[in-house]
Parts: sequence; C-alpha cells; structure tokens
Amino acid sequence: MKIETLNEVTETTNELSNIISSMSEEQLNKSPFKGSWTAGQVTDHISQSFGGVIQIVNDGAVPTEREPGKKIELIKSIFLDFATKMTSPDFVLPSQPPHKKEVLIADLNTMKNQLTEAIKTLDLTETHMNFEIPGFGKFTRLEWINFLIYHMQRHIHQIKNIQQLI
Repeated sequence: MKIETLNEVTETTNELSNIISSMSEEQLNKSPFKGSWTAGQVTDHISQSFGGVIQIVNDGAVPTEREPGKKIELIKSIFLDFATKMTSPDFVLPSQPPHKKEVLIADLNTMKNQLTEAIKTLDLTETHMNFEIPGFGKFTRLEWINFLIYHMQRHIHQIKNIQQLI
C-alpha cells in the first residue's frame, strides 16, 4: 500500500511539474478566457491544497474501524469526472497572477518530499479527526493522500486544456 501510494504521489507531482516546466512564464500567467484561472493559478491552488493535506496527514489520528481505503473510489470518481464543474473553497483560492514558474515548481517539490516522508513514517490506515469535507465524513490518511492525488490529476487535465487554448 505504501509503495503504490508513494509511486502515485511521485508520478502525479512529477507530471504536474513537467507540464509547468514546459510552459513559458507568459503562458503560465495567461488566462484562456474571461473568468478562467491561469495555469499558474491552478498550480497555486494545488500547492495550497497540497500544503493543507500535508498538515492533515501529519496531524493526530486514531485507529480506523473500517476499511482504510473505503472512500478512495468515491474520491476518484468525483475528481476524475471532468464533466462536473467544481468550485474551490475560499481557503484554497489562488493568488492573482503573475506566478513565477521556479517558485511553483520548488513549492511542489518541497511538498512532494514532505508528503513522501509522511507516507514512509506514518500509519496511513489511521483516521484524521480534526477536519472533514462536508458530506464525506472523516478520511483516513490514505484517503487524504488519494484525495490529493486525484485532485492533482483533475487539475493536470485542466492545465492541459488551458495549454491548448492559449
């Protein structure tokens, strides 16, 4: 379980970093249409979410009385349904452009390293008790990490669409 989770975090974060690296600073900060986020804003939003999940994963947790990955398929089905539009909670809204490519990539790498360390050292089957997404109930550390993975994959899809439009 830990090896697969580590691999998914690494592969997904590296894919995002590679896409951002391939864009110029101008492309990173260009909005494809009125009201849309830029690729830089999407990446900033991911970084904010990433930081929040790292805090949650490293926070106190208790033994789980259910299958620790029970909610992963639900999380995956929601985030990878690209036909469904979602709105970001205010606490992870991105800052306004311009965004610096080097800063975004460095932030992603730092957070990937922090999450990698947490995965290696913590019991992923435990349930985090201090924060939950309304309607989902409490998540285990494993489910929070998968929440982050599928959230990133959703936004990688969005950034690829932005690239085609700019």
